[in-house]
Amino acid sequence: MDVKERIFQQILVLSHKQEEQRKRRHDQLLAEISQLAPGCESCKNLSLTELHVIQSIGQGGHLNVTAISQKIGVTKSAISKITTKLMQKGLIERYQLHDNQKEVYFRLSGQGETVFSIHERHHRKIGDEWKSFLGRYAEEELGFLHRLLQDALEMADQKQRDE
Repeated sequence: MDVKERIFQQILVLSHKQEEQRKRRHDQLLAEISQLAPGCESCKNLSLTELHVIQSIGQGGHLNVTAISQKIGVTKSAISKITTKLMQKGLIERYQLHDNQKEVYFRLSGQGETVFSIHERHHRKIGDEWKSFLGRYAEEELGFLHRLLQDALEMADQKQRDE
């Protein structure tokens, strides 16, 4: 097996392990949300994308469907559906600016703020784990890794546009 094939096989194994870990962390996050927001029945079955929309809105600014779409890399139609669901669940609210009644923006409700703070804590923990892991590599190795990941993301974006 040549080196490219070995690397590809490692990427597949890593991808599967990351998917399993993502599922476990998602389940843990939902359990913590249920524990800390016991009155929020609709919080018990949030998807990862719904959580990322909540995170985007919670990070501030006047965000509309287009801005959220660009921020998390999901289509505007998907964001529109997700924001509708999140409003029905009572986690976000829509509003308009006084000087622009045409554009609709979103903000978190009280329960949405609770979900946001729990999700942010989880993101910080994951970020700290990755930074610690990456600490074993030299600056030039990290530069190469950054370039590799950037190229892989561009390839994924191109494939998504082609589909």
